Amino acid sequence: MGYPYKFTVFLAAGLIGSATVLTAQPAVANRYSSDPIGPTETQLPGATLLAQRNPTTVAQAAQTEELSRLLGDAQRKIDSGDYSGAIALYQQAIQIDRNNARLYSGIAFLQVRQGNFEAAVEYYRQALDRDPRNLSFHYGLAHSLFASARYEQAATIYEDLVDISPQEANAFVGLGGSFLRLERYDEARDAYERAVSIAPDNAQAHEAIGMLYLAQNDYDAAVRPLQQALELDSSRSSVHASLAKIWLEMGNESRAFNSLQRAVDLNPNDAQAQFQLGEIFRKRGDNNSALNHFEQAVESNPGLAPAQAALGEILLEREQYLRAVLAYRQLVRAFPEDAGVRYNLGLALWGQGNGPSAIETLQQSLRLYETQEDEAGAQRASALLEVWRNN
Repeated sequence: MGYPYKFTVFLAAGLIGSATVLTAQPAVANRYSSDPIGPTETQLPGATLLAQRNPTTVAQAAQTEELSRLLGDAQRKIDSGDYSGAIALYQQAIQIDRNNARLYSGIAFLQVRQGNFEAAVEYYRQALDRDPRNLSFHYGLAHSLFASARYEQAATIYEDLVDISPQEANAFVGLGGSFLRLERYDEARDAYERAVSIAPDNAQAHEAIGMLYLAQNDYDAAVRPLQQALELDSSRSSVHASLAKIWLEMGNESRAFNSLQRAVDLNPNDAQAQFQLGEIFRKRGDNNSALNHFEQAVESNPGLAPAQAALGEILLEREQYLRAVLAYRQLVRAFPEDAGVRYNLGLALWGQGNGPSAIETLQQSLRLYETQEDEAGAQRASALLEVWRNN
């Protein structure tokens, strides 16, 4: 499934066959990004507390003043990108008022911003202990569980959400996304269809239905809901990218090219789309454009192995050995048992003028070829080693 790509060994046929895997996008509710559940310039955790508090004693007034100072300092930490420092200040604020749910949700939000989803889960749970019907806290908890690959628990929280507010279309989208990851496709479809029935103009819900069919390789069924999503919101880069994958599977390179162009225009950091666009350019003989897109792909996602391989191949062809070495070293880390990747790394090192490292790397490649009983590969590596040793 996906756009085929083979790692290739220079002067030889490809050794690793791999395919781009189509995966459903996490169904994170729009509310999560548009309705802040953590600190912003206009809604700081604890602001509600400060508005309601009416200090009647000197001690209470001092506590209110200290809380205000901590939250102000925390906001300045956030503005400067020091999320860990802001969290430390919120934790101090909790010591003043342990019942302020937004202090806990603020810490959770900052943990999410740092990718610490497990920590975020715990703080969202504490926020919900204090405000159990707060929808934003439920969305934050469900998102954090989903991002932690705890899909069963995420589904449970989304179900709690729809129990509290049955008309929350985004909660059904999130519920469907959790079921999709659990491969409970019928339940996922029911949840997505419920979202569409509640909010027919919700582009995310239509996209989710398309992704559901895409996950099941039902490309014909996937096209219509994805196109409906674009009719509602043409700026969704992920939809353009998903349609491109379908067109590639159907052999319609021209439509795929147009969709990919639109996807990267809207989101230059879509590494997969950049890679696929580069592949089409390379197939068309435009290596300059291909190189540009491969570079953008690995800049956005250095771990995208097919893009690193494609970049390395072009760099070797152009005798840009230093950059080729960097690309192939990344691939060796990802595929330590791949003899062809080490073979190409050896070529790049030799071209760079680093003979000893090149020979050592080619010896590693030879051992892997022999272990894997790849006679042709072993003969190629052995012959090149003999040439280099006699050089």
